[in-house]
Amino acid sequence: MSSNPPKQTKPGTKAKISCRDRALRLLASRNYTAKELKERLVREDYPAREVEWAIRWLIEIGYVNDRLTAELFVDYRNRFRPTGVRGLRFELEQKGVDPETIDAVINSPSQDYALAYDLAKARLAKLQHLPVHRQYQRIGGLLERRGFSWDVITRVLEALFNSLLDTDLEKV
Repeated sequence: MSSNPPKQTKPGTKAKISCRDRALRLLASRNYTAKELKERLVREDYPAREVEWAIRWLIEIGYVNDRLTAELFVDYRNRFRPTGVRGLRFELEQKGVDPETIDAVINSPSQDYALAYDLAKARLAKLQHLPVHRQYQRIGGLLERRGFSWDVITRVLEALFNSLLDTDLEKV
């Protein structure tokens, strides 16, 4: 029997784990699209060939699924940070989701309107101290920044203020 203790790594140093194991650890915390995972692993200096192999393997076993990730992303946005179709489309494109999948998971026009209306109504309650034209501007700007189309914004503002924008702004 040897009297030498087992070899240990020096404190503060990390033994590099395999690309596949690192990808699994990343997926344990949240869903990634194939593009996001690839970018993350390449950024961590894993060889491109290993990254491609790991991602193909993860897709085969169902751990990486761009459609499911896109559906969960849209659901999360709808519940916690309502975003219009334009904004969702842009964000999903940035995540590397293909256009057909985006079209399949994106909000319908009625959902888009309902989300915009609820968001605007909640914000209007906080803006009651401002003049009407300022409320229009603030709510319109918020909806535009969140990626709602001008059609939806106009319909929401008309519904909230129960009038046309031009007639109210002429009074100011």
